[in-house]
Amino acid sequence: MSISYNRVVLVGRLTRDPEIRFSANGTQVSVFTLAVDRPMRTDINDSNNTDFIRIVSFGKLAEFVSNYLVKGRLVLVEGSLRIRKWKTQDGDPRTTTEVVANNIRFMETKSQANVDTEGPLIDENVKPVDDDITFFGSESENTDSDDIPF
Repeated sequence: MSISYNRVVLVGRLTRDPEIRFSANGTQVSVFTLAVDRPMRTDINDSNNTDFIRIVSFGKLAEFVSNYLVKGRLVLVEGSLRIRKWKTQDGDPRTTTEVVANNIRFMETKSQANVDTEGPLIDENVKPVDDDITFFGSESENTDSDDIPF
């Protein structure tokens, strides 16, 4: 058995409001496009440095997307890459590449995103994110304590 690993992490902005659909068995599906900037190399004059990546989510995550994500919102998407192949009604082969999301996080505060404050803002299944970010090791050390720091 060979070893394989399929994980994608992207940070970008939604290009438009998500499309919401339901599958034949009733599962909610959300689809949106994320604009992700590529780092520019100084030795290449490439004015086309943004990729537009199709993101798909299902179930509770799709419900979260439909309730809280809007055009322009900066998000982090974790998921896996999927290549779908199908044939049109005329029999022409088609292929699309997409990321199936398993986690989506806000990358800016409500005030930074300039989001409308009417309606529910917090889903009880989603942990709120503090505006103050503390990184491991940045807290002040208390050398008087015998407690283990973790």
